[in-house]
Amino acid sequence: MFSQGHLIWIGISIFLIVVGLSACMRLRPPLHRVMTVCLVIGIISEIIKVFSVTKIVPMVDPVISEIGGNYVLQWVPTGEYTPYLAMEHLPLELCSLYLIFMLLSLSIKDGPWKHGLYAVMFASGTLGGLMGIALSSIAGDFATTAAFFTSARAWQYFLFHSMIVTVSLYLGLSGEGGLCFSDWKKAIIGLVLLDIPTFYLNSVFTSEIYAQDEVVGVVHRINYFSSYVNPLGIVITENWQWIIYLIIRGATAVLSVMLLYLLLLKKEVRKTDGNR
Repeated sequence: MFSQGHLIWIGISIFLIVVGLSACMRLRPPLHRVMTVCLVIGIISEIIKVFSVTKIVPMVDPVISEIGGNYVLQWVPTGEYTPYLAMEHLPLELCSLYLIFMLLSLSIKDGPWKHGLYAVMFASGTLGGLMGIALSSIAGDFATTAAFFTSARAWQYFLFHSMIVTVSLYLGLSGEGGLCFSDWKKAIIGLVLLDIPTFYLNSVFTSEIYAQDEVVGVVHRINYFSSYVNPLGIVITENWQWIIYLIIRGATAVLSVMLLYLLLLKKEVRKTDGNR
């Protein structure tokens, strides 16, 4: 599951997180300044991602040809080409949504909405970023260790996730977010509200094959938030297996968020005079 190149990037990411967080905790820059810098870097990172995964593909037309007495559907190039960005690269995963979270945190005034946003950011950025590094969705795209370091996509992916983890931990540990242990409930509510749409989007963006108005299979699937397919690659063939997976997934998310808040945040409410 973990290739040599992936393991090296995990080590690099952990090193960057430790160094970055240590520097922030020592220098204590204002949270809004850290958010601003990370937002700019994140936007640049997203632009790099879009251009690195967008492909120029040919335009094709369906043509039915007779081959050996059988009629076969073929796709014939028209001679035209177009840029194409696959659906899985849309900014709908938690890590891409984090850019919107940072923008909102810099735009809205202090209050319950901003506090709730901080609660979601702390949990989603820390846990989601670490999961993104450990269970990298792009790790399988590189056949050799060298490929992990010659691809702009790999650099963008791991550096971006390392940055998200760092700023999320600083948000919680610096005290400027005013977060406390009881805020784990707000984090869970926010994550659930973000998760629910994926049950529809994953089907909307999946390319299915019909036979006599019945779905017989899919040729390309989408899996935002891993709500359809587990990140461990365990094959699910029955509806009840998927339901059990969702229950385990939900319970794991709740326990992970609770543990994160319990270990890293004090139980009493922190001061929010530095909150911005």
